[in-house]
Amino acid sequence: MDKKEEILVDAKTHVKRVSLNLEKVGKETVKSLKRSKEIVNKLSPADQIVEYRLIKYNKKRICEIDHLKGSPYFVRCDVVWERESEIKKIFFGKFGFSEEDIYSWITPASSMRFENPGEVKYVRPDGRMQKATLVRKDQCMIVDGDIKFLASESINSPRELVYQEYFSNRKTGFILPEIVAQMEKAQDQVIRAHHVGPFLISGPAGSGKTTLALHRVAYLAASPDLAETYKSDSMVVFVQDNGTKEYFSHLLPELGIDDVLITTFSEWALSILDLEINYNIRFGNCENEKDLYEFSKLKALKNAKLDSYKKAGIFSILENAYGEYFDESQKELFQNQKKQKICDRIDLTLLLKSYFNFNDGLGVIKDYWVELKNGSMRKKRGFVPFEYSLALVDEFQNYLPEQLELIKSCISKKSQSILYVGDMAQQVLLGTVRDWEDIGEKINEERKVVLHKVYRNTKNILRYIQGLGYQIEIPDGIKEGGEVGEYVLEGGVQEIEHIWNFIDEKDFSSVGILAKDEKYLFEFEKAFAKNDKVHVMTMNESQGVEFDIVFLVGIDENTFSVSFEADVPEDLIGEKRRINKDLLYVALTRAISELQVLGKQRLRDIL
Repeated sequence: MDKKEEILVDAKTHVKRVSLNLEKVGKETVKSLKRSKEIVNKLSPADQIVEYRLIKYNKKRICEIDHLKGSPYFVRCDVVWERESEIKKIFFGKFGFSEEDIYSWITPASSMRFENPGEVKYVRPDGRMQKATLVRKDQCMIVDGDIKFLASESINSPRELVYQEYFSNRKTGFILPEIVAQMEKAQDQVIRAHHVGPFLISGPAGSGKTTLALHRVAYLAASPDLAETYKSDSMVVFVQDNGTKEYFSHLLPELGIDDVLITTFSEWALSILDLEINYNIRFGNCENEKDLYEFSKLKALKNAKLDSYKKAGIFSILENAYGEYFDESQKELFQNQKKQKICDRIDLTLLLKSYFNFNDGLGVIKDYWVELKNGSMRKKRGFVPFEYSLALVDEFQNYLPEQLELIKSCISKKSQSILYVGDMAQQVLLGTVRDWEDIGEKINEERKVVLHKVYRNTKNILRYIQGLGYQIEIPDGIKEGGEVGEYVLEGGVQEIEHIWNFIDEKDFSSVGILAKDEKYLFEFEKAFAKNDKVHVMTMNESQGVEFDIVFLVGIDENTFSVSFEADVPEDLIGEKRRINKDLLYVALTRAISELQVLGKQRLRDIL
């Protein structure tokens, strides 16, 4: 038996033993939980408190063991602690399992997994420096109890691939598997940075910024010395749309967090305002009308005096605020919006500002308890302001400054912890934040993390994007991929036929069809309605999602041009041009493996 085979056999034997032990302990914990539930109501009040704590602990442990069964750990470290001579084998995984010397990835000791064999050190929870010798390190990926990848290195031997099973790197839906194991040392240091104050994680599409941000949230929620400050039910995560919400709702539990509020700004606002109306991000009959309508509304949002908030009079509040900023055609458009009972992103922001001014903050009306002078408790009902320990704002560049200020007002003064995730080069909406001074935010340089490398796309896709004039860095090691296809076709019928022929020949787990104009996609939605793998959406809607192959459709000389029938301010034209450039970048970077551009003209000829 050679060395590689010996290492692999040893690893497989260990995984099998750990899996059996996890199964055994899991069953014992289920029995313990069942017993506690049966006896808790028969105990004295004091003993009930203890038993309820045990129930909570066992529920959490069962959940963690269920996660570990398929993937118990991702690193093995053989270490000799300072002043000791015996080699100790320890393992690091998503959660701890002390019965098999498996420790959670959030423990300070887990930072060793990013070091080379030799002398290592880390700071213990008590503040003391712990030194050790890392004799050997094995990195592995275990899926459903099977080793898919294993590499080993030691003081005497360089890193060597022991075993790798072929598997697809495609995602199912939007769930990202085994992300903890793939973090680099620098990213791990970001996750463990001091918790107080604002933090920025910025980078191009596909750079891993969202993954990094979610790990920071998980670390704050699970770290023993911060757990009381960052309780998961006191955190809020703002996402762009329901697709991203679904992605986050699967990913956070994988990291041990189940109670975080994941919401869009519109859902959050409607909940606070206690409204049941239709929401549309933009209102109007065509692109230019929407732009001019929003431009006037944005002026009002910054300058208009607001009436006090009344749920029954929301359109009166809006009408009074917008009045002097609308021309006659926009006043008529607003009446149409009012009849349809629709609010857009600017309307909701203005109404939240009105609500904030009326209540001196954002919060909810609910029951709460107050202690009286005699020590007794009395239940009262009234306004309770929000106080989040942490807010994560994904794709922050698409938020209005006023929206970010409203979110900031709900953050605990103790933690002041808000995590901005996004990229100023991917702004796809009018009026969004362009400078931190817009919201009075000061972020220290050491709390600004800028990622440069793009890992989502193939080299050929990234080279194509570079050829269109975008400044991006192409990392080493990513796959070459197929050439980007550009096809000159005469309209939607030919484009639909081309897409059908192409996806019939190959097996793609997800297909994205993207266009700038929503109306242009109508025939595509009908043509592919029965194909679950095909997702038809506007370029705006595609931000935050990705597909095996992307087809950009409807490209012609007018797709990204900016022109208005009437004279409009130069700043509107300039901002619209920037948005179009950013919007195209977002659309191009949705493709993981293949990209095709279809239309009456080639992209490189019209930009």
